[in-house]
Amino acid sequence: MEQSAEASNPPSVSSSASSTATTQDASPPAAEQRRRIEGLSWADGTPVEASVVSVGDAVKRPDDEIADRAAHDLPEGEQLLGVLSDARPVVMRKGLPYTVDESGTYSLYWPDAKRDAATDDSSWSIHGDTVVATVRGGDGGSSTTLMAYDDKGGIQEIRDFQKVSDSNSESLVLDGGKVYWSEADANAYRVASIPLAGGSKKVEAENAGAVYRTDQGIAVLKQEEPRSADKMNQIGGVRLLDGTELLRATDEFELGGFSGDPYSPRPIMKGGSSMSFNLDRGENSFDVAVLNIETRQAWLIEIPDGRIPFGQSTSGPYSFIAWSAEQMDELGALGNEAVTLDAATGELFAFSPENNFENIFGNDKALAWSTKNGSGSVSFASEILK
Repeated sequence: MEQSAEASNPPSVSSSASSTATTQDASPPAAEQRRRIEGLSWADGTPVEASVVSVGDAVKRPDDEIADRAAHDLPEGEQLLGVLSDARPVVMRKGLPYTVDESGTYSLYWPDAKRDAATDDSSWSIHGDTVVATVRGGDGGSSTTLMAYDDKGGIQEIRDFQKVSDSNSESLVLDGGKVYWSEADANAYRVASIPLAGGSKKVEAENAGAVYRTDQGIAVLKQEEPRSADKMNQIGGVRLLDGTELLRATDEFELGGFSGDPYSPRPIMKGGSSMSFNLDRGENSFDVAVLNIETRQAWLIEIPDGRIPFGQSTSGPYSFIAWSAEQMDELGALGNEAVTLDAATGELFAFSPENNFENIFGNDKALAWSTKNGSGSVSFASEILK
């Protein structure tokens, strides 16, 4: 998994983090601590105050809250791509996406008629129950076709997608029959869209550094303008495309220097109501902030000192956070612990697999993750939450 660490000044939140590992045993709750996230407020101007929780307070989720579990080894050359809303993991096998059922049986999740095109140089992602491939031309040219498939609506294509989108286009979002993406040129970020059924590109928002699918509609991350090196991580807030504000940010608000995103430490939200981002406490220490944009509740999860949060994912009210096992100067190290915060209840649950986390994915009520042991063997597991 590609990782990056960008320098960032510590924000105005500081405390010592717990150095204890996640636990599977419940412990009596400590008196609640609350801390204001400087420079960040809700749409009505109310400052964002977060409840402080430690990863050492995480408890194991009761078995009666798990609807189903599955675990499998991955043969060499295969990769966990994500998870569908019914918790079917999707694995890349021979260049194509396959689902894996609870017995370990593989099923091709892609139409046979498109097999040749899909085996070109492709990038893959999962959006709900739709698997998307951006397929680069086999001749090495710059033409790119976007192919979107699910087992209900079949396949749809946008030819010459690379000509429509900017060459710096980042992660895609699918919603309401459209594909949204954020792109950048030398001066500014923007969010654009195009109908899956065909049509023209539309610029949805200027000075917008990321796009999110939320329960309230498509939202964008407002970016400072003009763009400059010293303001790359400076944001103005989050709003819906219709102009409705969700969050406000001033220049006092500074993101942490690491989020697992190779472009920059932008907030993460992949559908639902919860958003997460990192805050740098300084001296190799981080908090992960989780915000419920519907209920206007917030939490600060204290990551153990010297560890780096990565592999974050969100789905519905859930935010999944893993952190590295080693010190900050060893960024290649994988994480060996993770927690899930339920932004509807504030409950913090522990996930501590036997091996190191490689990737973690959420989709509706499903969670899937892959792990790697010392010999390089990879396995994955998934759970469905009731």
